[in-house]
Amino acid sequence: MKNYLAKRKTAIIIGLAVMLITCIPYLVGYGYQGSEWRFTGFVLGVVDGNSYVAKMLTGANGDWLFRSPYSAEHQKGALVFLPYLILGKLTSGPAQHEQLVAIFHIYRVAAGLMAAIASYDFLSLFIKKERHRLWALTVIMVGGGLGWIMAAAGLKDFQGSVPLDFISPESFGFLGLFALPHLSMARALILWGAAAYLRNETGCRAGLIWFLVGFFQPMFIPIVWVVISAYTLAGSLITKYGNRIKLKDYGIKAAPIKKALIAIILSSPLVIYTAVAFITDPYLSNWTVQNTLPSPHWLHYLIAYGIVLPFSVLGIYKLRDVYPEGGLFLSCWLAALPFLVSAPVSTQRRLAEGIWVLLVTGMFVYWNDKNDIPNYGKIVIGLLTPTTLFLLWGAIERAAMPSLPIFRPAEEVTAFLTINEFVSERAVILSAPETGNALPAWAHARVVFGHGPETVNKQAWQEEVEGYFMETKGKRECGNFFEEKGIDFLFWGPEEMEKWSWDPGEKDCMRQVYNGNGYEIYQIAK
Repeated sequence: MKNYLAKRKTAIIIGLAVMLITCIPYLVGYGYQGSEWRFTGFVLGVVDGNSYVAKMLTGANGDWLFRSPYSAEHQKGALVFLPYLILGKLTSGPAQHEQLVAIFHIYRVAAGLMAAIASYDFLSLFIKKERHRLWALTVIMVGGGLGWIMAAAGLKDFQGSVPLDFISPESFGFLGLFALPHLSMARALILWGAAAYLRNETGCRAGLIWFLVGFFQPMFIPIVWVVISAYTLAGSLITKYGNRIKLKDYGIKAAPIKKALIAIILSSPLVIYTAVAFITDPYLSNWTVQNTLPSPHWLHYLIAYGIVLPFSVLGIYKLRDVYPEGGLFLSCWLAALPFLVSAPVSTQRRLAEGIWVLLVTGMFVYWNDKNDIPNYGKIVIGLLTPTTLFLLWGAIERAAMPSLPIFRPAEEVTAFLTINEFVSERAVILSAPETGNALPAWAHARVVFGHGPETVNKQAWQEEVEGYFMETKGKRECGNFFEEKGIDFLFWGPEEMEKWSWDPGEKDCMRQVYNGNGYEIYQIAK
């Protein structure tokens, strides 16, 4: 291991430097919190960020199976999000939220570093020159597409979507490193598995590595299944018919079907478990329906990758002379992309994972026979960096201006923390959706609303709750609504007052258990 790390010293330094840079906006956020505002710990994707901390908090509370705190529906529990549940168990006592956020970002930095090392190992299969590998690694980590041009031109809703660079961490590098550690860890394992698959004859090592991907993002594993299946089929066809199209001389050998089957079988248990769970479990199946991440129009991909794609294709083509099997593997992965991102699943966009590493690898293979990156290549690399600068600077600006949702009012957080003193475990609290997103990140409780996909049957709940508040407006009686819905407490702050225009203090079924600077909590009398 010592020798392994020594050979990757510069790659590790690059990876660590990039990950430390991503910490700057978060440190700015903590620097600007004070007596009036508390920093959530996130500067983009705050809704999801709060949900990951909430998952960690459920782990800290003893859970080993995931049950979302963002739903009042019955849940059996499932073996998903296990890394977050385990990390939560490392925290306890006072300032637990700060502990959870700190561990989340340590995890994020560590996962990003793993992704950097794995990317370097993958690049080493194809790129001879160390200098070129390090350039490629840097582009993989901090590069983006040309979506920044669309954003600068005001085309922020082109063909019904924000530019791909700003919404798809799977399609690039920096965005995932900036926000989502489980995606970075899954990418690292996918690349290590791919490198093992190309080096190893049996497929066992690759299959076991890809099995581990399932703990972080199981839906990424079918991506490699598609790629190695296409690679196996293409290799077999070329071996059998290649002489007719003058490919036989390039030395491409048939990829053994047995090898592909071993890799697929060994990597499949968590994919099968997750698929069965999300199909048969009522809560998880409803979550699947609501969790939609459709791919944007194909023009977004063309614009995002347009400047890299030609060089990448030429580079992959050059591999036919020096590494035909590797060139075929990359060709199959690239050819699979349009089919993956248009697959009939609700989370299409996720299936672009790994393609950015592949494209950058191919581009630098094209320059592999040159002693230095040509000047036009440096211009191309320069054009790939503005998206990252926009993301980083925008995050710093937001972190320096305390406001919702990146920050929460200090008095609201005090109310959240007080909940732990009198609310029983897994009690259900009704609040406005915006409040409900943050509350489970601080308190051991479930909320009715708070996270789009995880709040199943959201539309029905909204209609019933809003209908109830309208019907009982100005009346003292509460009826049986809260009891029927299994709601134990009502959180009442400025957002709830504005949304529902109701006065819980006048209701017979409400017993106030907390009142502090505009935030109230009521227990439902049953």
